[in-house]
Amino acid sequence: MNDIRAALAGSHYAAVSNHIKNDPTPKDQAVYVPSISPGYAIDVYRKAWARSLPQGVEADDFNFLDPKNEFFRISHALYSAGQALGKKDKPCIVTKRDRQNTILIGDSGGYQTATQNRAFSTNSERKEVLDWLEAHSDYAMTLDAPTAPIIERRGYLYRTTRECLDATLTHLRYFADNRSTSSVKFLNVLHGNNPQEADLWYREVKVFGFEGVAFAGLLRLNIYEMIRRILVMLQDGTLERIQWIHVLGTNRLDTAVLLTAIQRAIKTHFGLDVRISFDTSAPFRNLKWGNAITLPHLDGSLMTMGQSAAPDGHQFLQSTVPWPWPSPLGNRMVMGDFCVPTTNGSYRDQQSNHYLAHHNLAALCWGIALANRVFDAEGLNGLHTIGRAEGATVEAIDRIFKSRSLLTLASYQSTFARLRCGFKPTGGEVERQI
Repeated sequence: MNDIRAALAGSHYAAVSNHIKNDPTPKDQAVYVPSISPGYAIDVYRKAWARSLPQGVEADDFNFLDPKNEFFRISHALYSAGQALGKKDKPCIVTKRDRQNTILIGDSGGYQTATQNRAFSTNSERKEVLDWLEAHSDYAMTLDAPTAPIIERRGYLYRTTRECLDATLTHLRYFADNRSTSSVKFLNVLHGNNPQEADLWYREVKVFGFEGVAFAGLLRLNIYEMIRRILVMLQDGTLERIQWIHVLGTNRLDTAVLLTAIQRAIKTHFGLDVRISFDTSAPFRNLKWGNAITLPHLDGSLMTMGQSAAPDGHQFLQSTVPWPWPSPLGNRMVMGDFCVPTTNGSYRDQQSNHYLAHHNLAALCWGIALANRVFDAEGLNGLHTIGRAEGATVEAIDRIFKSRSLLTLASYQSTFARLRCGFKPTGGEVERQI
């Protein structure tokens, strides 16, 4: 273990900037990072469209990772090694991206452990994941065994948090011993189903000294616990070497503005240039539920993105009525572009699904950007008509980080309790609750 610590404490790993030029997301904001579906990434790269595209839309417009794309582009994405390994011979917009103008966060396979009981129990499996992450990622999750399924579902591979932690420590030792001098930076994934478990998990994994952390599991949306962890990291010296903080599995507008506040407070009061990101696969997973993302809802108590059932019916065939919801693609698409005859019992084909994914992603990114804009404007005078609970929490975050004190944090428990997630750990299918 001492050899591992010494190696990771060294400076032989090449530096990777946590910012890129011409980032569509302002550098002082937390950045939303969509988890991209391999099917979309492969098909868009192949440009193998089965039918005509909407008027005014070209095949290259669907590659939102292309920095030259004036239609719609993002600069950060997440892609799962657990999903990609079986498709590693198929080029896609992720593996063939412009690496100078994009940042890819690689997910290691913890999701597959949590949902498919895939243990990654052999070194050959760990090597396959590590090799993929180092070949394609700029930042990457370390391989982990999530704890939330212990509570959330029957038949999980692990019975206790201790078993999850022991499996994760085995993965971490392998990653620490076998990582190369490539430029990829690793994020230590933090789990625990309650604060006590989270403390234990953090104490045992922090010795590996990776370059960032990722908040996962039931506590990942508990802003109070997140700030408590950051203050502990500051006090024990861990935060000074952290370049990146990622929050797994959220795209909520209220969470977005709070994460922006945390990133800014770290910079203002600690002088550390840490980037915070958050992800979901919701724009793509919404296809499973047949949902289109619609418009943001912003008022004094709620900051959410609306959803509606996507059109699917014979009455839309060959219709020239415009697609109802705004987005770069939606503004050019008519209902007849989206609904077509099929043999699968639906009026949507695979091309329709790719249209819906692109629309959902662009609409969600716009909603997150709008929430940040409104919040910044109203923050100038502190009179929040939008997200009053979040406004009070942003002010509290600034005071807490300025004080650097866990006691100051504790004095604001009632402020955090008024947030949508409340003061208690939350779990479940959050990607549908946007």
